[in-house]
Amino acid sequence: MSSATLDIRWSEEGRDEISPASLSGDYLSSRIGVRLHEQHCPSCNSIVYTRRHSRCGVCEQVLPAGFLFSGAEAERVDQLLRTERRRHRAWLNGSNV
Repeated sequence: MSSATLDIRWSEEGRDEISPASLSGDYLSSRIGVRLHEQHCPSCNSIVYTRRHSRCGVCEQVLPAGFLFSGAEAERVDQLLRTERRRHRAWLNGSNV
């Protein structure tokens, strides 16, 4: 097997135009319009990873209503997902969004 050396040189031009991706939940919560915080299932104490489903993903017990998105929040999440899917399809097809 042979190997190759990769040499990447970054230019300083345009560096200020690119904003780093935020890994915090603040960016996502601002797009949804809700404050995100960690919640645990009252039955098994596992982390609830989504507020879109009415049951715990581990023990399948019904989650309290306060854990779930409201109707308006759920609609905003669905709209955001539709928009991102449309943008992704456009990106895959090579068209500008």
